[in-house]
Parts: sequence; structure tokens; C-alpha cells
Amino acid sequence: MLCVILNHVKIIRYITLYEGEVSTLHLLHLHLINYRNYNNQELHLNRGINILIGANGQGKTNLLESVYYLSTGGNFRGNKEMELIKWDAPYFRVTGQMKKDGSDRMHELEIYVDREKHKQLKINGVKYKSMSELHNYLRVVLFSPDDLKIIKGSPAERRRYLDVVMCQLDKNYHRLIRDYDRIVVQRNNLLKEVQYHRQHKSQLEVWNQYLIEYGSQIIYKRLQFLKILVPMARKVQQTLTDETERFTVTYHCSMGAIGDFSVEQIKNLFQTIVEQKQDEELVRGTTLWGPHRDDLIFYLNGMDLKRYGSQGQQRTGILSLKMAELQVFYKWFGEYPLLLLDDVMSELDDGRRHYLIEMVKKNEIQTIITGANIELLTEEIAKDEVFSVSEGKIITT
Repeated sequence: MLCVILNHVKIIRYITLYEGEVSTLHLLHLHLINYRNYNNQELHLNRGINILIGANGQGKTNLLESVYYLSTGGNFRGNKEMELIKWDAPYFRVTGQMKKDGSDRMHELEIYVDREKHKQLKINGVKYKSMSELHNYLRVVLFSPDDLKIIKGSPAERRRYLDVVMCQLDKNYHRLIRDYDRIVVQRNNLLKEVQYHRQHKSQLEVWNQYLIEYGSQIIYKRLQFLKILVPMARKVQQTLTDETERFTVTYHCSMGAIGDFSVEQIKNLFQTIVEQKQDEELVRGTTLWGPHRDDLIFYLNGMDLKRYGSQGQQRTGILSLKMAELQVFYKWFGEYPLLLLDDVMSELDDGRRHYLIEMVKKNEIQTIITGANIELLTEEIAKDEVFSVSEGKIITT
């Protein structure tokens, strides 16, 4: 029997902001228990730049990942949560303490996961079911060498990039994505049931309407987000290249060109596609159209950056994208997120390193940087807080 549990959310037809007081929170204390190669490790961070130095395989990226996990409830390397637990331990716990500028109150986030697949979130000692609650406290922008996959990888990588950023910006988007994924699973199951004559075709109608309603909202919100992100990324790219390169991003919709469609226009197109193409979906037993099939295409001076751009041009495009993310967060919330730079300084030339650090220092963005060698870092940050990482242990230098 086909069933679904959907938390019906109020459909918002525009990008919404979080409600509540806006002020800068800094992550000041991190405590890891049985996380990856860390047994019981505490780290006190300053409000500015924090540098983690150590050889490969010592735990630098694991620490950055734990901060990312504390912000999003997921990890950026795609591992299963059981793989985050130290190999000889029954559970892991990640705890972070944050303080708002000008306030003595400390906020605490805690995530616990055990090998029985129990996962628990506490905020200031109170249990919450949804990991999206984390976004009210700790928001991050991650920049790592693997981010080249955003340009070079599959469409799924680019959709994931969009979803991770937008879920931090918009709680409603997080709910839409969660429920839409459930709808697609249930609809795919029903398509197979109809295909093998175990269900009547008319049963699809209710799921078609769910698909169209939720899917159209997701596409519209993505378009609105790109309207803000892309001009900012283009401006960064022009600064980095002395205005010789024009960087842009277009949204490739699986249903065809949608231009500057309103949400109602997207719904009408979606309805037409579903009606015209449903027989094809029944043959293949899967949902072929919708935001889960969409893509982003990156262009540099009109050239497809994935197909024809050099790795240096692709890397500059990603840097522009990440710097634009910082600006988007500031536009949304009036504060910058925590910036995580995972071994990227060695990937950038002197000019781009200088631009990145200058922006961080000018805007007082709390940042955690990892690197294998202090000499690879610029003079501007060599005097900041430096930690040595070795075999899952952190030492202040």
C-alpha cells in the first residue's frame, strides 16, 4: 500500500528570511568526542582567523567537517553518519558554543549519533527533531578543492550545492526539498505499480498535483536566489581578472526554457509536461521532469566553463561563487557566516590569496583555515591564531 507522511507547509511564493533578532554569533568553543580520529578534543577559537597546520591525514579536514556538521546536520564529504564515529567507539558527540557580540549569553549546539542510528539534536539543552533549527545559530560557507565538482561534476553535484546554500538561507526551502523528495519517491513507486497493472493510472493524479505544487515552488526559489548570487559572483570575477572575464550562471530546467517565469507560469508549464509526458514516465517507471532533474550551467565570456575552461579558470569561478555566497548571507541576515577554507590557499595564486584574505579581514569574518605548511599562507595571516594538528590532537602554537 502506498502512503506518505507529509508535513504540509504553507507555500510561500517568494524567498523568505528567517525571523528574529539578527546579530553576529561567533563559534568560540568546539568539543569533539569520538568524532573521526578525535577521541576527546576541545578547541577554543578566536573571532578572527584561526589556522590549522599539519601533515595530510592528521585530522584538519575532520575538524572542519565537524563544524560544517554542526551547522547543517550533514557532512560535506558524503560519508554515512556511521563512518563519522571513531572506529572503536559506540557513538560520537559534537558540541559547539557560540556567543553574540555584546552579549554574555552563550548558545550551545550539540549533536549525538550512535551506532544504533539514534541521532539527537540539542540547542541550549532543549531537544529538537529538525536539523534545520541549526541554521538559526551557525551558518557556514565552505571552500575546498573538491568544490571544483560544482563545475566539473554531475548535475546532482550542482543541485546539491544549490540546496545546501539555500537551506541555510530559507527554512521554507528546506521543508519544500524534504517533502518534494518524499513525493518523488512515492510517485516513482506508484508509476511502477501502474506499469505492472497493480494500481490504476488515475491514482497518479493526486501525486501529480503534489509534484507540480512543490516542484514549482522549488524552481522559483532557485531562480530568485540566482538573481541575487550571480551578479555578485560576476562582480568578484571581474575584480579578480581586471574585468577581462565575464562570469555567469544559468538555470537549466528539465522542462524547457523558463526565463523569468512567475511561479504560476512554472506550474502551468509543469502541468502541461506532466499531462503530455506521463506515458513516457510510465514506460520508464520514474519521474523524468522536475527540479530533481535540473542543472546549472556556468559560462565565462559566453563559453561553457565545464567543457572549455581551464582548471585555473574553473577554480577562479568557484572562488567568485564562494565570495558571492558570503555577500548573499550578509544581505540576508546582516552578518557574515563562518568561513571554512579547507586546504585551498595552496591552490590559489598570490593575487587571489591576497584578495581572499583582504576580504576576510576587512569584513571581520570568522574563518578557519587548514594547510599543510605555514609557509603557504600569506604574511597577512601568519600572526593570527595558529594550531598544530597531529594524529587527532590539537596544540596551540
